[in-house]
Amino acid sequence: MDAAPMTFDPRVTEEGDNRPHFRSLLRENWVSVMTDCLVFGSFGMGVAILGPTLFDLGCQTSASLRELNWVFFVQLLMTLVGSVSAGCLAQRFIPVHVLMLIGMTGLPFTMLLVPACTEFAELLLNLMLMGWCMGCIDCVANLRMIIRFGTNVSPFLQAMHFCYGLGAFISPMIAAMFTLDVDCSHPVNGKVTIDNFENTSNSSQPQVTTQVSVSRAQHLSHSERAFFILASIQFFFTAIVIVVIILEKKRVISSGVTVSQSTSMMSVLSPTSDEQDLRDISGQTYCFCFGTRETVVVILITSASLFLYDGLQSSYADYIYSFAIKNVKGLQKGEGAYLNACFWGTFALGRLIAIPCATRLTAAFMLTCNLGGCAFALLVTLIFRGNHVVTYFGTCVLGLFLSSMSPTIMSLTELFIDINAPIASCLVVSAALGETLCPVIVGNLFVASGPPSFLIFCTVLALLSGILYGAVYFYGKNTPKYRGLKSDSFVWITKFRKQREETNPFKPISVKYYSQKDRDKTQTVEGEIEFPNNMAEDGDLYNSPYSPG
Repeated sequence: MDAAPMTFDPRVTEEGDNRPHFRSLLRENWVSVMTDCLVFGSFGMGVAILGPTLFDLGCQTSASLRELNWVFFVQLLMTLVGSVSAGCLAQRFIPVHVLMLIGMTGLPFTMLLVPACTEFAELLLNLMLMGWCMGCIDCVANLRMIIRFGTNVSPFLQAMHFCYGLGAFISPMIAAMFTLDVDCSHPVNGKVTIDNFENTSNSSQPQVTTQVSVSRAQHLSHSERAFFILASIQFFFTAIVIVVIILEKKRVISSGVTVSQSTSMMSVLSPTSDEQDLRDISGQTYCFCFGTRETVVVILITSASLFLYDGLQSSYADYIYSFAIKNVKGLQKGEGAYLNACFWGTFALGRLIAIPCATRLTAAFMLTCNLGGCAFALLVTLIFRGNHVVTYFGTCVLGLFLSSMSPTIMSLTELFIDINAPIASCLVVSAALGETLCPVIVGNLFVASGPPSFLIFCTVLALLSGILYGAVYFYGKNTPKYRGLKSDSFVWITKFRKQREETNPFKPISVKYYSQKDRDKTQTVEGEIEFPNNMAEDGDLYNSPYSPG
């Protein structure tokens, strides 16, 4: 009688260790991975479109610059609310693919409605809905990717976050072709000044300024075309999402995600057997939804780190143009969109480079390089803050090294603990909170203490990030999950040497025992010994060294 071979986790190599085969994982899940990447690209477009179109939105709604500062806060605040609500809904009520579809349907609709908002209150309400959809996408896309790949998620998270940076790079480049970039909040005798109105293509000619009325300036602005183009791209992505979800539900393709309403996140509400044993042995307190005390500490440090990373990213992207105009010599006003695009372009490039790096280098080593590069770029820009070339150099270097910090810290956290829906929501909420609050702090410092305070604040964030990284790494090394992996190198991804466990009738193992003729009758249940229904009658259990009998 031929016995069926033992089955292994698909993330495990043929040699029996769990060194990942990333190409094999991508080959098995490429449709779902590409779909999540497109979704995150749409998220990036929504984040980056407001900055380059801010003055045109002011002309459109007759709002002052002080009032326009609220558009960033409202959108990012609702992104935070969307992340929280999506995590709660995914945990108890709504499947994650439905939440993703809701977010991807609402985002292009709200993008399309922005040019129709002629009153400032209408614009704020529309941006609130857009922010909620973006937060929903942020939480659900990260959750799907983490659940799909587990500890092997690093290069796939980098790829998804690269698409975020690519979308954020595309937005200002498209907007730069259609925006007027004129402040209509302080007209003189009912007119505003437009620079280079008649001769924008020939930089060798003297600068031309034209006085036009506010209504004429509103007519000359074509920012609505940028919103229409981005909304069209996002509608196309939404159609792809719908098709992929239908194929996943019909099991034509595999999503790799086992989270649904039925199984949803309810399993995370009760401790697993291993966690229960750990609590009984060590006397640690189990925290509802999150796990042991060690897990809670890792979550808190990681959440604080993401708060700083995304706060630094949002603050620099929002205020580097204003800083450069007021503090850098030789920088023309028209360069603002391109300086912003330089940041997002190198941001996207950094995430692209991080994809192959994540297949060879450990998350801990990559994060060390990222933090060092960010600190270097900010210190150089701060020291030579009036230099035109250094401003571009510092912006590009910062975007390059800042790009992969958020997905890398999430990959590192997955090595320490198992990330479920409540934990993913907590991490995303912390990042969104940093994006919301830090620009507000920078804006007040900018007015009260001058432009250099902007760079000082960003440098402090980078240094605090380094301290938190050291804390999470040295604390996380002592978690049971990381100790069980036994990584051989700090720099290179090598095979993990799992601690061998003694098997007994009461401890489940990931091995199947059945005869060849009954193979088709057996259903796979991960982490349990599996027997066909008629195993006891036929006596087909073979004598294996792992056999409980």
